[in-house]
This record gives sequence, structure tokens and C-alpha cells, in this order.
Amino acid sequence: MHSSVHSAVRSTKSRPKNLNLLSVRFPLSAVMSVGHRAAGILLFLALPYFLYLLQLSLSGESGFLQVKNDLNSIWMKLIMLVFIWALAHHFIAGIRYFLLDLDIGIERQTAQKSALLVMILGVFVTAIAAVVLF
Repeated sequence: MHSSVHSAVRSTKSRPKNLNLLSVRFPLSAVMSVGHRAAGILLFLALPYFLYLLQLSLSGESGFLQVKNDLNSIWMKLIMLVFIWALAHHFIAGIRYFLLDLDIGIERQTAQKSALLVMILGVFVTAIAAVVLF
């Protein structure tokens, strides 16, 4: 009994005290998962603003022209690109998770490749949107 307590104390002393998460190399699927969550939070928090813009644009001609002018500024175009990335990434990652739920692509190598594909497609869709916006 005494030796098991001693080994438990010894094993807790060898654990790191301050784990620096920036020094840990996460798998690609973990990075993609964090991006999926961040994109979802960003879209959720932006929803009231987008609903406000929709309401303003539907209020009349002056409201529509105000929204049109606001969205034509360079800063709003850049912000819109962030939201387009968030929407594309969240949507594509959602499809990936749906397929994983169906046990499609669950093998480690396939899951890593699909995570990379999600990240590439999100950037690709955003690049196409940038060409259209600018």
C-alpha cells in the first residue's frame, strides 16, 4: 500500500506544471476542428448585425442605398471575406463531420486528408469571393 502511494506521488511530480499549448503540435484534424468551432461562434455573433443590415435594406430605397454604400467600403469587403471564409469552412467541415458520423472516412489517414481538404476548400471559396468582391 505504501509503495503505490509513493509511486502516485512520484508520477504527479514528473508531470509538466505549465503546459505551453503553442509548443504542442496538434494533428490537422484538431486544427480544422478548432477552425470549425471558431467559425461557428463568429457566424453566431455576427447574425444580429446581418439581420440588422437585411432589415435596413428592406426598409426602403434610402436604407437599401445606405447598406449598399456601407458594403462597398474596402474595410467592409475585408470583413465580409472573413465571414465568407467562416461560412465556407463551417459548411464544408459540417459535411465532413456528417460523413464521419456515417463512418465514411474515419480511418486516420483519410480523416487527416479530409481535414486538409476542408481547410483548402475554405480558402479556395474565399479566394473566389475576393475576386468577385474586388
